[in-house]
Amino acid sequence: MATPITLRDYLRRRAAWVWNEQGHAFTRGLSLQEETLTEMLLLRMARDHAKHGLSVTMFNKTEEGINGADWEWIVRTPWCDLGLRVQAKRLYHASKGSDYGGLDPKSGQSAKLIANAGTSIPLYVFFNHDHGTNSSLLNGGGEHPYRGRSYWGCSIACAKKVEAEKSNALSKLKKHSKPWHRLFTPSGNCNAMGALGIDPGEADRSMPGDRRQIFERIRDRNFMSQYIIQHDLAGVAIIDFSDFRGE
Repeated sequence: MATPITLRDYLRRRAAWVWNEQGHAFTRGLSLQEETLTEMLLLRMARDHAKHGLSVTMFNKTEEGINGADWEWIVRTPWCDLGLRVQAKRLYHASKGSDYGGLDPKSGQSAKLIANAGTSIPLYVFFNHDHGTNSSLLNGGGEHPYRGRSYWGCSIACAKKVEAEKSNALSKLKKHSKPWHRLFTPSGNCNAMGALGIDPGEADRSMPGDRRQIFERIRDRNFMSQYIIQHDLAGVAIIDFSDFRGE
């Protein structure tokens, strides 16, 4: 029987998958966009339910009249819940001469992400690979037992720190970034404060009563359509690790 993997192990593997899928795409002349990568990642995690005891439920902007750019991710473990307002940015290919070119520091998008987050934690998820101008900077942070730089395939950064940098350069943003498995401790507890450098109370405030309704009502199409219109979202995902077995 295979040894069960931890929650961190699982997220580390999904990060490697994102890292490698982008590499496969580039070698075939393709560049996967943020929306595609986000939905592919969530779908892959949803398909892992039977194997790992992970439940992922989604509702996205394919409904008419829904045009938001951000996702709301609600993450649940046996010990904690987190409400995250997520904007994904991909590392550009070296041929573009830019790093996170879709993150325009002059556009005000970081400030908008923060303003629209409400009680959610405003978060950037960066999709990384080994084909960027400065990809060599993506090292460190893969503490034992992780090896190989692909743990940077999905990294996270507090949007407030990104906004303060006024830059989309990897050299500026890496100091605020962590591989996304660092959002949890080795034992599976939430570690938003340590990974993102946020106020201790921010994680607790991220799950008010109206957001907890999503757990019961995400399959109610009328409710969810109205919810994501009102909150200007691209979609909502519940990522539920409360029965995670890592088998």
